[in-house]
Amino acid sequence: MKRANIVNFMLVFSMSAGIAVSVFPAEAQENAFTTNRSDGRGKSWEIFLPLNYTQSETIKGRGDSSVDINDDVGFGFGLGYNFNDFFQLNGSISWSSRGYDATIVQTDGSTRRYNNILDTSTISLNGIYHLLNKNITPFVSGGIGNTHLDTNIPSGLSSTACWYDPWYGYICDSYVPTKTENALSYNAAVGILFDINRQFGIRASYSRLWIDLDETSYTADFSTWKLDVLFRMF
Repeated sequence: MKRANIVNFMLVFSMSAGIAVSVFPAEAQENAFTTNRSDGRGKSWEIFLPLNYTQSETIKGRGDSSVDINDDVGFGFGLGYNFNDFFQLNGSISWSSRGYDATIVQTDGSTRRYNNILDTSTISLNGIYHLLNKNITPFVSGGIGNTHLDTNIPSGLSSTACWYDPWYGYICDSYVPTKTENALSYNAAVGILFDINRQFGIRASYSRLWIDLDETSYTADFSTWKLDVLFRMF
């Protein structure tokens, strides 16, 4: 993880925590992190907004080809249900755009490098288990889903379409098909949940995402640091 990105991530974490505390009255803040909880998070719907920092990774392909994917920040959205204080089932979608440098191995053994942008989006179904029935609790989670990857490498001829728009008039635009793939993916994470009160919380975690890519010699995996801002509805 680059030093500049570590600093940026910690600043975002600190600002989010500061905002979370400042929006509640003093009495709620005093009672926020207590050992005994009069009210829990069970039987509540939960909306969460993830901020994801994914570390750089190298993926090996066939014939000793490879791609070096840069680290970057991504975003997401999720909706879950807390069956009780310990177990939550949720669905989430996350997306990011990351630069990469690829190495091509030609049939004569020579290599060539090029760079581009990799756009990814992941939809997953996840389960979270909280270890404690308290405002501050560690947790473990796991999930399975589908990851869509767009390499932005042209895979065909461009096509042009024109139409009349009520606001902009006559418009023409071109579309170039690119190399894409939909792959099975699964994830696991460990982290800590901070409940500010029954309606609001912050979840910080470290997770791994594995993607079964067709054209690689092994399953690609990515390390991600996540910060989720939580909103609950009872």
